[in-house]
Amino acid sequence: MTSSIGSSPPTVCVLGATGVGKGATLNACFGTDRFGTSFGAASHTIRPQLLELPWRGRGPLLRGVDLCGFSDSEGRDSDFLGEMVRCLKEEVGQVHCFLLLLNSQEARVGRHIKDMLLALRSVFGDGLLRHVLLGFTRWDYSRRGRLLRERGYAASEEALRAGVNAELRKAVGHGHDCDAVFLDNTQHMCSPSELEEMYPCADERAAVKAAFDAALDTVLAAATASLPFSTRGIEPAIAQRDAETR
Repeated sequence: MTSSIGSSPPTVCVLGATGVGKGATLNACFGTDRFGTSFGAASHTIRPQLLELPWRGRGPLLRGVDLCGFSDSEGRDSDFLGEMVRCLKEEVGQVHCFLLLLNSQEARVGRHIKDMLLALRSVFGDGLLRHVLLGFTRWDYSRRGRLLRERGYAASEEALRAGVNAELRKAVGHGHDCDAVFLDNTQHMCSPSELEEMYPCADERAAVKAAFDAALDTVLAAATASLPFSTRGIEPAIAQRDAETR
């Protein structure tokens, strides 16, 4: 199902580099397989994809937007940026949550992410950054992963959140920290039998599922608890900012 700007429901728009898991994340959010996925350096999403679907297949109706991936191996970033801005202005119209995804195993704000955010801010204004939620993909919910973090062999949630926020403030120039969620989309991608093989212990399997459910609940709350941000252009964004500060 596609949507018109005037009647669009709460909208989650994923941003991030090619291969970080944008389509997989939206598939998990909406309990579907309709968003395209790729596991290499070439972007699967050449044109933005918009779908209105029930949250996790059974909840309230939301809209998911998968924008083109950056740091594409075929050197198409400038084309992707133009298409991204056009889509946000003409097709999306408003966004409640920009979910900025980074790979938790190599989480850094590289040149491509910096250029993308600066370009979007120049078009839509500073208010866009107030609607950003950080999402760290390929997170390890397992007991092994937790022990590695506790003993300092892997970065903790707090360290990743603080480090990326510091990089973002330096790169983009805003003055606040973004909230964060930690996602392992294999919880949606894999079958029950595959998850049993990954997590033979039923208690650990239940704990991992609960952690993933809580992360998706955080994304849902970010999309439904905030006012929409206009992406029709910087003039509506300025008017919206002024109205909110009166």
